[in-house]
Amino acid sequence: MLRFALVVASLLTQLNPSLVPRKAPRPALPKIDRNACPFEGCRFGTWTVRQSVPLYSTWKRNRTRVATLRRGQVVTAITGINITFAPSEILVTAPIDRYNLKPGDRVFKYQNLGEGFFNAWFNGLWVDDFDGSSVAPGCTRDCRAEVVNPGRVEWWVQIKTADRVTGWTRQTDRFDGKDALAN
Repeated sequence: MLRFALVVASLLTQLNPSLVPRKAPRPALPKIDRNACPFEGCRFGTWTVRQSVPLYSTWKRNRTRVATLRRGQVVTAITGINITFAPSEILVTAPIDRYNLKPGDRVFKYQNLGEGFFNAWFNGLWVDDFDGSSVAPGCTRDCRAEVVNPGRVEWWVQIKTADRVTGWTRQTDRFDGKDALAN
């Protein structure tokens, strides 16, 4: 049985090496993730404005307003930037064998990937697809960790209008079309 488990683990590593923790220093802040779409079903492409949205020249601090999108306007979402100013801090309360975590360990959550998965750093290791299904709030049973500090993250999206104005917004909740799984 142990041999079978080792073979399966080896195959999973070969198919998706991002599932395996690798040694890495704790990321410097702010941590920037490019081409970010931070939830399951997230997609770029045609979006429709539900509520007025300001567009800025950049997602960086030295931005200026370049346009204001109007309700009903159809635009193209080109890409996204996830900025982690402070990662969420998660306290392990019961062993999480998959990652060799024990009670008292701390996991730092960076970019959200959707369905309970996120990029994480802990104990000198980085995981691109950390399975956070056992982290409360969010888990429904067998919770093994809890968020003790929610952190601070921003998601900015680059938008292009029909008249070729391009700008950035973080008011992504004011659009329809960004979620391929929405009704």
